[in-house]
Amino acid sequence: MYWYLILPLSAAIIYATASVLLKRALKEGATMDQTFHFTNLCVTLVFLPLIFFEKEVIDWRMIWQPAIVSGLFFIGNLTTFMAIRKGDVSVVTPLMGTKVVFVGIAVVFLTKTMPSQLIWIAAFLTSVGIFLMGFSEFRKKAGESGLIAIAIVLVSAIFFALQDVFLSYWAGGFGAMTFMVVSMAGLSAFSLIMWVVQGRPTLRMPPSSLKFGLSGGILIGLQALLMGVSLSFFNDATRINVVYASRGLWALAVVAFLGSYLGNDERKNSGKAFRWRIVGSILVTIAVVMAVLDR
Repeated sequence: MYWYLILPLSAAIIYATASVLLKRALKEGATMDQTFHFTNLCVTLVFLPLIFFEKEVIDWRMIWQPAIVSGLFFIGNLTTFMAIRKGDVSVVTPLMGTKVVFVGIAVVFLTKTMPSQLIWIAAFLTSVGIFLMGFSEFRKKAGESGLIAIAIVLVSAIFFALQDVFLSYWAGGFGAMTFMVVSMAGLSAFSLIMWVVQGRPTLRMPPSSLKFGLSGGILIGLQALLMGVSLSFFNDATRINVVYASRGLWALAVVAFLGSYLGNDERKNSGKAFRWRIVGSILVTIAVVMAVLDR
């Protein structure tokens, strides 16, 4: 039994909650730049303690490897925030699960290994389920901002997929703990460069949005840590990402049961579309079970 899959499963639940909190921060007046830069800093701070657990000798000549992972994570994170600003969490988060398909493709070409047939079926079911979740958006908002949000999500999924595969492939040889710390430190470095290029806009959030931005940023860092450990120590990027794709299911659950408490009215405003999202989530759940049971 693949017990370590509890890590990406936990990350999926945490990510779904964080997305709703960050959406609330934006609703309360925080800008996308504020939440983006703030979250990047939170992610870096969450990863920093890992440096004290490193036991391997680090080959600093390979520093370009975590630098590449850092850049991929930065672009993936930026496009994710752009999508969250434009679209519903209950659509954006499930569609991000297409990353599992891109991971499967990248694994084949970059690591020269072939996932099992059952894992490919699980990846296919995940993809179908994800698009069912966003079915109404394709019909309702084709040619409008909703379609743009969906396109941004797919771009984000590609960058995160490459980041996951490279992290899984390189971290062990570099020194997994240090690799993750350097990668996430680079995330803040890229964020700082972007902030300076932007003209150093204020990062002070309105008081009403600060608690949501802070809690959302910390949770994003925690789930990234869980995924980083999963990918660095267990050479199983495809299966890990199939389980992680359940974050779409958890996003629906958070919106449905905690949405009113967190100031999210997507369920009320979505109508029949929310039912399609539930059908899609069932397919994703089946895919997750297949991934867990595959040996």
